[in-house]
Amino acid sequence: MMPGFDFLLQNTPLYPLRFTPVYKNYIWGGTLFRDLFRRKLPDNSGNYAETWEVTDHPHGQSIIQNGSLKGYSLNTLVQQFPKLLFGCNLTEERQPDRFPLILKYLDAQNPLSVQIHPDDQLAEELRLESPGKTEFWIIVAAEPDASLWIGTVKECPKQEVENAIRSGVIQPLLQQIKVQAGDCFFLPPGTLHALGKGILVAEVQTSSDITFRVFDWNRTDKDGKKRELKIEEAIRALPEKCIPVIANSTVTSVSPNCEELVSDEHFIVRRWKLDEALRWSSDNCCHILTVLGGSVILRYECSKSVKEEKLCFGNSILIPAATPHLELIPVNEDAVILDAMPV
Repeated sequence: MMPGFDFLLQNTPLYPLRFTPVYKNYIWGGTLFRDLFRRKLPDNSGNYAETWEVTDHPHGQSIIQNGSLKGYSLNTLVQQFPKLLFGCNLTEERQPDRFPLILKYLDAQNPLSVQIHPDDQLAEELRLESPGKTEFWIIVAAEPDASLWIGTVKECPKQEVENAIRSGVIQPLLQQIKVQAGDCFFLPPGTLHALGKGILVAEVQTSSDITFRVFDWNRTDKDGKKRELKIEEAIRALPEKCIPVIANSTVTSVSPNCEELVSDEHFIVRRWKLDEALRWSSDNCCHILTVLGGSVILRYECSKSVKEEKLCFGNSILIPAATPHLELIPVNEDAVILDAMPV
């Protein structure tokens, strides 16, 4: 039997938390989590499309895998110790029942469906089980000539896009963009989008699993059935004008080794490129870190002793707001860290 949670927290302050990944097996997935991330997957007979690295959602719950809190869920922390977890992001008006973000990786061996996500207002109107969905993508790896579809080729009124969706010929209106590692895309609700084949992407998103498919390339699953489309819901999610989406349009420089990739009402995402050790001073905010390139040693103090976590390519960790100072030490010269903060 695990020790009482209150007892553990009284005797062990919160520390950087690693979680057991939650894998999703969809028809478009591949084998990059095994081949690039060097992971042992739950079932080597299947292709895995997504790994949810940090999640507090009914469709996937993160379980702590390191330290004295091993075996407890992220939601337990949210419910029992929100101030230690969220710090300055917790206010009287904002008392979340769940962790507000999901960090995941997507391995698109085949194209994803053309899809769209609702905003909070539409999700409430439709009485959906999750709120609206805002996403941010960063390309981690891409095959030569790999591309995605995002936004429209030109500014289009809603009626024109609706007509294309209903007729099943939406693809000519979609903007197709060739991508390479490092490209970033911000996808607010109401953005038509689809990943093309041969792309590995890291995604930061609000904690929602609501997707309205509008086109699925006329393919069928292993049983010969087409996946369900959500045409009427998707049309309601469209903005009055659909526009092109520009890669890297939200990126700004913060310091010589740090870029802010996006700043939204839901999250802030930054990219750190480390060629020397980085002293990380506590800012009383919660952070999710994931390694986009190389590897790092995370060194921190816990219970009056110094501890270390080695984070390799694709590894993720949550830094609670109450975590004291820590240090990120690159193992090689190409260490790249994605840093996502809930707002």
